[in-house]
Amino acid sequence: MERRDESSGLPGNGDGYVRTSYPTEGCRYDAAMNKHVRRDRQGPLEILTLDDPEHANALSVDMIEGLHRALVATAIDDDLRAVIVTGAGRHFSAGADLASLERLVAGNDEAANRADSERFERMYEALLGHPKLTVAAVRGAAIGGGCGLATACDLVVAERSAQFAYTEVMIGFVPALVSTFLTRRVPGNVARRLLLDPERIDGRRAVDLGLADELVDDGQALDEARRAAVRICRKASPAALAATKRLLNQAVGRGWREALVIAAGANVAQRQHGDCQRGVRAFLETKSTPDWLEPEE
Repeated sequence: MERRDESSGLPGNGDGYVRTSYPTEGCRYDAAMNKHVRRDRQGPLEILTLDDPEHANALSVDMIEGLHRALVATAIDDDLRAVIVTGAGRHFSAGADLASLERLVAGNDEAANRADSERFERMYEALLGHPKLTVAAVRGAAIGGGCGLATACDLVVAERSAQFAYTEVMIGFVPALVSTFLTRRVPGNVARRLLLDPERIDGRRAVDLGLADELVDDGQALDEARRAAVRICRKASPAALAATKRLLNQAVGRGWREALVIAAGANVAQRQHGDCQRGVRAFLETKSTPDWLEPEE
């Protein structure tokens, strides 16, 4: 795989958005601010590694807040083209921190439970609304909220021995937040079975169901995620990719008439963008499209 250590050189397009309670003005996240989320910039890609392998990268308060801050920072980085989420050690993420959940349940404090739920909500919102390409590289277990984290990404690369499951009902809990976006990835009947029957499925089965997109041999998920991200980012205009993601978030699930109105507005807006002008001009002049990882000459 080609690695580019230099900036992609592409100008900011202003088309991405992330609604968040964290201030985004001048926001830059440093890995030292949170020991459980590690950032690694590789040219136009950023690798976000959940880094608490002793606890199977469980989604603790620190983990959730660190990931949220990293997603906000990467969303407003104009030189960045894709974000890859993976886990350190043997697993992607075992899901919620059950020790913390036990304390919240035992305390029976509605305000504390609401604050914790909203913390998860902000994290998923930042990921689902992220303007860059997002890719999950899954090895080992992606369970409960960890499975939700993976499947909230645009693409999921799964190793053969990976294990996916929504196990919330096994502990008397409810897969509330993940249920709101699972049907954007798999049909309703498949989502219902996955949420009600907490059986673990491997990488092959996840791809067959549409829960994951690509199957790779064990130990290859991160490398393939990098290759896929670079391949897509070379072919797709950053502004068009962001606009398409925003359109999907806004239009999918609406009535056809309302969706057409939203789509027509997106059509008009993108025609006025420099990337569209560049792409159309390049095809008319050369019968080929730009390499969108290269700056315009």
